[in-house]
Amino acid sequence: MTDETDWQALIQKHLDGQTTEEEAAALSDQIVNDDAVRSDYLKAARIHGALGDETLGLDLETVPFPQSGPRKDRRIQPIAWPRHLAASLVAGVFVGLVGLGVVRAVSTPQLEAIYLPIANGDFEGPLGQTEIGFPATFGHWSGDPAEVVEGANGNRRLRFLETANVTGKPNGGASACNVFQLIDLSALRQQWDIENSDAQFTLELSARFHREAASNDAEIPRLKATCTIHLYQAEPESIGKGWPMVINEALSTGNKVIRLEPGDEPAAISASCLLDPEATIALISVNTNARTPTTTPIPLGGYFVDDVQLTLIKQPKLPMRFVK
Repeated sequence: MTDETDWQALIQKHLDGQTTEEEAAALSDQIVNDDAVRSDYLKAARIHGALGDETLGLDLETVPFPQSGPRKDRRIQPIAWPRHLAASLVAGVFVGLVGLGVVRAVSTPQLEAIYLPIANGDFEGPLGQTEIGFPATFGHWSGDPAEVVEGANGNRRLRFLETANVTGKPNGGASACNVFQLIDLSALRQQWDIENSDAQFTLELSARFHREAASNDAEIPRLKATCTIHLYQAEPESIGKGWPMVINEALSTGNKVIRLEPGDEPAAISASCLLDPEATIALISVNTNARTPTTTPIPLGGYFVDDVQLTLIKQPKLPMRFVK
């Protein structure tokens, strides 16, 4: 590698799984030693993950760098520094608590919870395929190929049909099947006077996933499901136009991942995030991810989701005191 190396292009090449060992090793060194390249890598990896709907909170262990061979100098792996930083922060907090004593709340919090309306969150509406493409308005499911189907017991669920590229960009990543809905938070903010409240508000998105056997299960052994929530202060149509770069403008995010084997019992997961007083829109999504870099759609057919719910939780901010 030379001083004229296009690190941005190399970052994208690596995230697409196309770098050689030599290129990956050089990029590894550059990420460790160059703050700008490290920042560019983290941003690109976060966006790349969103296109495939990996966990949106970046976990660098999902994109480890291969080693080019033993070296005399000690190589600091780029997947290690965030974990070490987190460990240092935890250790610092622990030491602080030892020195100051245990922090306890003065009183027991009183929680209030209310279910927020989601259009067709139980999928008991019309049968058939959902709209293709990123939603630009409130109140409907839209995204990659999926359909509402009815089971033998009469229960209706959303079935993920195949992975795709929701942005529609040529050669875009197609490792996940995402279905989105935009939620208007304006009335909620007024009803609860969130901007002037002394309370703490949390939004929790929950969903129940179910996986049945499909003909190509052996080809997608790493298949996982995720529910995600993003909060924005924006116009609804601007989010789709700016996706996925707009992810960096989110006021708050939360997600949860689950891995089910074919035939496992259905399982519910939930993701939560603090409700920023300035947030006007919640973008919620449910998806399945093959976790394999590809630009070619992958048939699914055996993954379902149901009982999607959004809950607002209000909790008083408690006075605190130190107890020796």
